[in-house]
Amino acid sequence: MNSTLSANRPYSIINKELDFKSPASPSIPDNYDATKYRRWVRLGPSPADSKNKISVMSYNLLSRHYTWHEVFGYLEQQYLDWPNYRFPLINMTISQFKCDIMCFQEMEYYVYDKYWSKNFPDSNYKSFFVKKSLPGYWGGKSNDFIDGVGVFVNTKRFDVVETKEINFGEHVLENKSQYQMTEDLIARLIPRNTVALILKLHDKIADKTVYVANTHLYWSPQYNDVKALQTKLLLNELRDYVDGNDLTKAHIIVMGDLNSNLKSDVFKLLSTDGIDVKESPEFSGHDYGVNNPLIDENGIIDNPFEFANIYDCLIKTEKLNFTSYTSSLTDVLDHIFITKNGFDIVKVLSEVDEKYCSNCPIKGFPNKQFPSDHIPLVAEINYT
Repeated sequence: MNSTLSANRPYSIINKELDFKSPASPSIPDNYDATKYRRWVRLGPSPADSKNKISVMSYNLLSRHYTWHEVFGYLEQQYLDWPNYRFPLINMTISQFKCDIMCFQEMEYYVYDKYWSKNFPDSNYKSFFVKKSLPGYWGGKSNDFIDGVGVFVNTKRFDVVETKEINFGEHVLENKSQYQMTEDLIARLIPRNTVALILKLHDKIADKTVYVANTHLYWSPQYNDVKALQTKLLLNELRDYVDGNDLTKAHIIVMGDLNSNLKSDVFKLLSTDGIDVKESPEFSGHDYGVNNPLIDENGIIDNPFEFANIYDCLIKTEKLNFTSYTSSLTDVLDHIFITKNGFDIVKVLSEVDEKYCSNCPIKGFPNKQFPSDHIPLVAEINYT
């Protein structure tokens, strides 16, 4: 937990500030360990020179404004208490891992602005945040309560050279002369409020340039085609951001809640050199035109990079059963991809112990141990 935060802003005050009402505030577990019921899986030797090793994390925090009763009402409600339980545990998780690069999704702007931008659990971080545009269902809620994505960078390790904020729908509109403005493009892709952050970093210790992208793709399974197009937009921005250098040698890390499982077009696109929209069931019945920045003249959405999924070892052995766990949705939706020629994987934080999940009387997170419905993906990687 952030001692500065707890000392300067007791949780009773945070409670009042967030207008949060809870019938009972549970006690934070003694000696909380974020790795309990998980383990480290070593995939390669630690580098002889430690300066070549960095750590990364991707974590969907579950915004308190999305803990709808229809989805989370069956859980023990005291563990959904944001200021008194979930937020302290998330702070403790961050303090325990202290990764060099941390990417967060569903980060509420109010929490970022009032707390983490000033009192992050560790003071040696520089942070960047991009807020989603307001969805139609937001109603009269404060604009400060909308979420977005954030990237936190260890300043002892990295200098931040450049940053870029992306709103995918707005990006298409700003470049509409390059597209056929089909009905699907106008009605399905452009209105989505999905955002992304790209950072160009300089590793002061290893003297390397690293590119980091963080995004949270659109949620609905009825829009899997849109998620693939959003992914392509991100890949295009990364390609242009690498300054014309050899794409096969660039050190690139793509992280986020992609709302896409292992059978999706998004996962296939990032894992291979591209997908054919003519053969994809997810694009069946939809028209986004061809010969544009997203789809070439042959109907291919290409990936200019060669990526490896950091959790590939657990995926291939079918050990990673989920990264998001509720009674209504249990699946692998969060991912970290790295360029194959840029990094080797040293170790990853494993799946959640299957026996623990089986023995829990209520299936799903958040609970006493896990403060979000998603688990953090954590890894150590080594420059090649």
